[in-house]
Amino acid sequence: MVVVAVAAYGVSRLGDAGDATGGVPTGGTGDRSSELLVLQVTGTENPLFALVGTRRAGARPAFFSLPFDLTMTVPGQGDVATRDVMALDAEAVRVAVSNTFGAWAGHVVVLDLDGLAAAVERSGGLRVRVPGVYETDQGRLGPGDTRLSGPQVAALLGVEDEGGEARWASVVQALLRRPLRLAGEDISETDGLAGVRRVLRGARGATIASFPTISVAGSVLVPRQPDLDRQVARLFGYGEPVPVIVENGAGVPGLGQDVAAALVPLGFRVVVSQNADAFGYERTRVVANGSAAVPDARRIREALGVGRVGVSEVPSGIGDITIIVGEDFTG
Repeated sequence: MVVVAVAAYGVSRLGDAGDATGGVPTGGTGDRSSELLVLQVTGTENPLFALVGTRRAGARPAFFSLPFDLTMTVPGQGDVATRDVMALDAEAVRVAVSNTFGAWAGHVVVLDLDGLAAAVERSGGLRVRVPGVYETDQGRLGPGDTRLSGPQVAALLGVEDEGGEARWASVVQALLRRPLRLAGEDISETDGLAGVRRVLRGARGATIASFPTISVAGSVLVPRQPDLDRQVARLFGYGEPVPVIVENGAGVPGLGQDVAAALVPLGFRVVVSQNADAFGYERTRVVANGSAAVPDARRIREALGVGRVGVSEVPSGIGDITIIVGEDFTG
């Protein structure tokens, strides 16, 4: 799975080589980029994740829902199915989703079904465009534009029939139609309720964005690039991220996640996360794969606060920079 996912990414980047930006930072564009929030709802068989972006000049607010059977590169853990990401804590989820989109989500919020139901009830219910007819323990729901109570929204998301992705997207769009009255007791995990509320207000009226995917070897679904990056640029105002390879040379669990948390906000994306050829590296190495990547390698060294920059004239074909994390990096 790792090999075919990496191969798919490499082929898509090679096909878009003419859009390379050299050493120019390619992260968000300050006031012109959207503020982003990772929204997760737990308590169902399906992985319910969404990335929500606020309105910005010249663009309507938008959100992405992640495909249920997607495989994503999770820094510190390698290539992981979205269903397995459900078991991670909120910070790991934020890093994984941000890395997938190549744009840093400043906020994350996790609710279980009971918390979501309570917030919907407090908000006076939710008008959802139900994509079908579903028999639930809260009665028959749908089809079409339907006013749902909090328990009915939870029941709709809990249905295990086909069409779960469409139901989730419909619920998220309904949640963003008007401000959701979230309270602290509704939330399982978050980086801060004030920031979550601000993004939800700024994303009022958001439309759903398509998530482009490609199937590799007939069984592994991965993001299709550069299509996804172009969507993120158009909707949220973020530039194409610089791809990097992160190798754990210290043997300490979680280093890859800490590295990604430092680099993704600066316009980088971890495209390969794996162990180094051996543990015991005392000093972190930041290797630019070609002289054109040296400025970005220096930015990485500055962000990590440790390491030595080197240059390899042998291109990897996957990442512009290879980082071997040593024992000097503490996160």
